[in-house]
Amino acid sequence: MLTTLENDVIRLSVDTHGAEIHSLVLKETGDEYIWQADARYWQRHAPVLFPFVGKLKNGQYEYDGSVYNMTGHGFARDMDFTLIEQTDSSLTYELSYTEDTLKNYPFKFRLQIIYTIEHFTVKVAWKVYNLDDRKEMFFSIGAHPAFNCPIGNEGKFDEHEIEFEQTEQSPLSSHRLNSAGLFDGRVIPVNLVYGKVLRLNHNLFLEDALVFKNLFSEEVKFRNPANNHFVKVNFKGFPYLGIWTKPSNAPFICIEPWYGLADSTQKREISVKEGIIDLRANEKFEADYTITIG
Repeated sequence: MLTTLENDVIRLSVDTHGAEIHSLVLKETGDEYIWQADARYWQRHAPVLFPFVGKLKNGQYEYDGSVYNMTGHGFARDMDFTLIEQTDSSLTYELSYTEDTLKNYPFKFRLQIIYTIEHFTVKVAWKVYNLDDRKEMFFSIGAHPAFNCPIGNEGKFDEHEIEFEQTEQSPLSSHRLNSAGLFDGRVIPVNLVYGKVLRLNHNLFLEDALVFKNLFSEEVKFRNPANNHFVKVNFKGFPYLGIWTKPSNAPFICIEPWYGLADSTQKREISVKEGIIDLRANEKFEADYTITIG
């Protein structure tokens, strides 16, 4: 079920399935900023990645002496959330563990996703609760919003650019994924103009996503110089950022703040997996990022 929020300048629609953004429109121009899931390229809009980010080696992980199966990016994106609260400017969705989730993810969790609109900005907040009163919980969580490229229906994909908030080392190191979606130790240099601007082209994504660690920037701006349309994603506090599209001339770009990473080719027990969050019994994890359009 889709639910819509709007103010004087933007209109946001979110689906209970996956608690996923389906639409973000600038009302003045009528332009849609969110990718509309054309099945010829990629059938999602902005999935939430939980309880893992990326793929696991052989689709499995180990915990407390047992082996569990898990699909890439976890199960939350394919489950129905409950809309538990709605105001004039916010939507709160909730997903809790079930007997079925416990079979492949042996942790009692509650995940809340809160969308709030203010002026030209959508704030996406996550709250993860460990409902167990005895054992710690291990998880990752990440965002995967896809934006139309070109934005504003003008220009070509390779005329767009992403500008980092701060001057980064150039070339910037991207930690690359192999054909199985696992990190294999390669670090590929990505050239930035003046240490800040990544000029987009599909060849950048021939080997999957660009994955950055230890950035100085906490915000990037994706823009169309032809018409000044832009999307800003602020990811303050996030340790990792992914940028991705399909290499086959797909007309979208994903900007992905992550708390977590795919597996490396050396599979590890979940408790020592790089980027994993260790949440103690009865405790709560909170994080948020923002999307601003204009």
